[in-house]
Amino acid sequence: MDETSFQIVRILTLAFSAFALSIFLTPWWTNILYKYRLGKQIRTEGAPVFAALHKGKEGTPTMGGVIIWLTLLVLILVLALAEKFLPGSFAAKFNFLSRTQTLLPLGVLMFSAVIGLG
Repeated sequence: MDETSFQIVRILTLAFSAFALSIFLTPWWTNILYKYRLGKQIRTEGAPVFAALHKGKEGTPTMGGVIIWLTLLVLILVLALAEKFLPGSFAAKFNFLSRTQTLLPLGVLMFSAVIGLG
């Protein structure tokens, strides 16, 4: 397999892995959101018309974006550990964590995720 074909397979494999992992994590995360009542809360003071219009949204789980960065974080950690402990393995070739290309975007994503949680 030439380098271009491998890169295409690598990208498609990582995309499918991220999709499958997010599908797997979503029910678990939704249960946590409902269990701890991390839903939309509508304030009634100051805007009674707005509160009446949005009353049906009360209790709707928020923080669904956590699935996006949690999936990315899990994939990065699994592939980085695969490269560290199984250097010659097939999974090690899929590690995309590199100092020159991904640390800055990853840092920005994690920083914005922390701000979004607050």
